[in-house]
Amino acid sequence: MDNLNSRKTPPPELHLFNSIPERLSTVPVKELGSVLPGPSLIEIPGRISPPLFISVLLHGNETTGFLAMQEIIRKFDLLKKRSPREILLFVGNINAAMLGVRRQTDEPDYNRIWNNGNQPEHLLAEEVLRQVSRRKPFAAVDIHNNTGKNPHYACINRTDDAFVNLARRFSKTIVYFTEPHEVISMALSRHCPSVTLECGFSGDSGGFCHACNYLEQCLTLPQEELFSPPTNRHNDVFHTIGRITVPYRSQLGFGSCPGQVDLCFRDDLEKLNFTTVPAGTKLGESAGNINNLKVTDNKDRDVTTEYFSFDDNAITTRKTMTPSMFTKNETIIHQDCFGYIMEPYPLENQ
Repeated sequence: MDNLNSRKTPPPELHLFNSIPERLSTVPVKELGSVLPGPSLIEIPGRISPPLFISVLLHGNETTGFLAMQEIIRKFDLLKKRSPREILLFVGNINAAMLGVRRQTDEPDYNRIWNNGNQPEHLLAEEVLRQVSRRKPFAAVDIHNNTGKNPHYACINRTDDAFVNLARRFSKTIVYFTEPHEVISMALSRHCPSVTLECGFSGDSGGFCHACNYLEQCLTLPQEELFSPPTNRHNDVFHTIGRITVPYRSQLGFGSCPGQVDLCFRDDLEKLNFTTVPAGTKLGESAGNINNLKVTDNKDRDVTTEYFSFDDNAITTRKTMTPSMFTKNETIIHQDCFGYIMEPYPLENQ
């Protein structure tokens, strides 16, 4: 991790609230620290239990989940009234949110800390999970945004009916993945059905409305209805089978790439997300083999040459594939990854 040995970010501490802080529903994200002193777990009383667990702002620049929760608090007047259902709300990387960044450079990704580790953030995650285990939520929803152009979609880490049907209520597009295994939804899947919502670009009104509508369903519909197949059961289900990364600190470019860069990708890269990309499709050019893309599968094996060729420095697909989360955001590419490779995944009895 960047600058790990010269860390300046203070170790996080989990703050517990048994009611909604007074200004939480109106505070701008960049002033959130004036209401919540750090990562916070907020118990919101409701008329029905067990609670719904909701996590937002694990990535500080992905604000849709937090804004949707503010709207839910206002719509149901939760500062004065009980929620239709109990809520256990985790608000994650508040310092990064105030800076408008995914994470600070000397701290780990808050959605990669949920499967042990020796950093303070791993201890924070362990404490959150202890609290979650104690409260026994009936379902968990983690809300995110994308930096690249993608449809709204739901992710699951298990293919049990309850997981699938919870995802179906958000989108016809579902992604099943088991890597990265350090994400919060994977940890929560051991306690209850869990789903990750990918709501498009941060700040997009469509994603905000979509998240609000979904949360309202989770709070008002009977549990058995939420876990039952919706009327329209048709879904495009994909399984993530490869993660694409680039060398750290490599210089990236898109389009005509004036000047010297290590990797130059086609300008319309993001339009390939969730489409069928044929074998022989050129994605870009590499300045040399040392700067090539790397693909790892779900067993952390290097399978790069199975998917890409680099003849004459051209980056070309070797087989038909379906990419997701391709992005032109260089910071996100280096902090996380370049994107994922998926395959269609048939569900039994779909």
